[in-house]
Amino acid sequence: MHLKAIALKHANELLDIWDPATESWVPGALKARIDLTDRFLSNFNKPTRRRMLFADNTVVFPDSLTVRHPGTLDVYILGTTRKDARMGKAYVGLTICQLVTEIPGGSAGFAVFTRKAPVGPANDPGWLVEVEFARAFADMEFRNSANEPDATELKVENYLVYAPQHVQLQEWDYMTLHGKKYKVIDSFPDSGFTSGRVDEEVDTRINFYLDVEGEKTYDRLAQKWLTTPRRYNVTGVMQRAEGFALWAGAEDYIDVYIEHAHIGIEPKANIMSLMVDGKARVIRQVSSQSGKRQWLLRCN
Repeated sequence: MHLKAIALKHANELLDIWDPATESWVPGALKARIDLTDRFLSNFNKPTRRRMLFADNTVVFPDSLTVRHPGTLDVYILGTTRKDARMGKAYVGLTICQLVTEIPGGSAGFAVFTRKAPVGPANDPGWLVEVEFARAFADMEFRNSANEPDATELKVENYLVYAPQHVQLQEWDYMTLHGKKYKVIDSFPDSGFTSGRVDEEVDTRINFYLDVEGEKTYDRLAQKWLTTPRRYNVTGVMQRAEGFALWAGAEDYIDVYIEHAHIGIEPKANIMSLMVDGKARVIRQVSSQSGKRQWLLRCN
């Protein structure tokens, strides 16, 4: 097809592809051409980092969806591919790219993605354990800076992140880039990339002991009833801690929320307690929202 030959006349550069198994570049493994998406680029971050890859419509991209130009050494992750066709036959593929060249202290580069998840059975999942689930190139774009709730002169910067499609982000995941750790607030698809909003925040989840009153048994030797408590390891977030002076007529309390998937039993008021900083806090109130995703526990 003459049209295909014309379209691919300049798509003859040999690009390097990223091998995630060895974390190294395979030279000259993909024939294509990278070009600008628009000659009149704006001064905003996203348009200046988007490119278009022109290649044969039959080209198979690497699983890493990451390529490098051997001349400029610029690194790109690959997104959505649109194929042009004529007379019922496809002849060229156009793929959106995102510039992710690693620059020390910059907004892009090689990132490590981690996630905390329970490792125990469903009825006793235990404390969350951090695992690394992906290593890939990514790019960040500054979004805004918001005031931290209930704080004075404390701001949290948040960003948009773009990663290859196989990096499936979830809320509470963490991305480490250039030595800084970013918390994933939410995620969504964008132009074939995995995108999300991240904040530079620490992990505020805490490991608790959840003590549950056990069945009463009669000790004939001691001639009294004994209760053997059952202890569970659970991870949650201390949402609020309030303390009042004694003359205010109220005791101090804490609010803790725990994901349903991170606790193997249903919390009960007055018969269960959380161990916080070495102090047993009795659960006085248990609530949940309509979606049944979290338990909110008020303890004192």
